[in-house]
Amino acid sequence: MKFGKDFRNHLEETLPEWRDKFLAYKALKKLIKHLPQPPPLGVDLPDEPPRGAARPLDAVLEAWFVGILNEELEKFNDFYVDKEEDFVIRLQELKERIEKIRANKSGAFTSEREFSEEMLDIRKAFVTIHGEMVLLKNYSSLNFAGLVKILKKYDKRTGALLSLPFTQRALHQPFFTTEPLTRLVHECEANLEMLFPLEAEVIESDQTGKGETHEPHDPEGSSDRADNIGVYRSTLAAMKAIQGLRKASSTYNPLSLAQFFHGQDEDDGSGAVTTENSASNSLTNSQNQEADEESVHSDD
Repeated sequence: MKFGKDFRNHLEETLPEWRDKFLAYKALKKLIKHLPQPPPLGVDLPDEPPRGAARPLDAVLEAWFVGILNEELEKFNDFYVDKEEDFVIRLQELKERIEKIRANKSGAFTSEREFSEEMLDIRKAFVTIHGEMVLLKNYSSLNFAGLVKILKKYDKRTGALLSLPFTQRALHQPFFTTEPLTRLVHECEANLEMLFPLEAEVIESDQTGKGETHEPHDPEGSSDRADNIGVYRSTLAAMKAIQGLRKASSTYNPLSLAQFFHGQDEDDGSGAVTTENSASNSLTNSQNQEADEESVHSDD
């Protein structure tokens, strides 16, 4: 499956309020198709620098295109940092709720049923925030992968050499620095593991004398359940997209997507790329890219 189709499918399946925060991949691809092309290989026009060297018009065009990409980076960073800060606050609030229950279990609830409902609600909140965290890690990976593809298309169309320096810059942007988020994911998972042993107690206390199990009171009704299902489906879609990206290239290329996703299974089960497991060293050491197998006019 082409990357463009993967990217489009993910946008359709992700949380609706996140969709306009992703890379404008389709618009950028269309824009590149209308950019002027350089002379054919081996043909240097009189009084013009060799192919790959910046001509006056090329410099203006590249500065304009870099400005567009900088706006995309700013969009990624703003959204990513805001969501990360929100996760810190929400996770802390959940931890405080747990500590409150531990400290005042005997006097905080009027019945075992009330305790059961509170624990179920906390567990549901942990599962929801965990799913959103995984989505954000995949948001980072997908946008970075899309940016690499767009840069390669730009270089192929214009004969420029923008991919290497701009990709190196993107590697150090806040949206691609996912180590703090990874720690939050692990902390969330640790709390979920701590809560799971309480499941038997919660279920048992929620049973009546007739041996029947009732669903706990849910003041939000089906709306909360629908939201949780939405997060779950979006997370699965993100994971599927990342797994596809790992198989994007079978040939070595320091700018190929497979290099950025190589070894990710061993480093992080979430499927996200981080600055630690990226191919930044390969990018630094390589100036000669292999020929791009994809056409700039393809649906990719």
